[in-house]
Amino acid sequence: MSLLNDIHSIIVAGGSANFSAHSYTEIYAGASAAPVINGLSVTMAAGSSIKLKIRSISNATGCYLLGEDKNNWAEPPIFNQ
Repeated sequence: MSLLNDIHSIIVAGGSANFSAHSYTEIYAGASAAPVINGLSVTMAAGSSIKLKIRSISNATGCYLLGEDKNNWAEPPIFNQ
């Protein structure tokens, strides 16, 4: 899902990622960290972020994932005439 002005609807701690319910497109390092993102170890400085489709993450202490709900399907409104 494309984002309007990079506004995300959810943020979770890296260790609490739920890939069944959410799609993550950015990682933010609140502190210096070396998370393993999509199988690749990445050194991140505090306050840095990376925009990419995140499919897996580990060793994400101090990191936060930003993204969208996968199943955000609300019933369409019904208008009475």
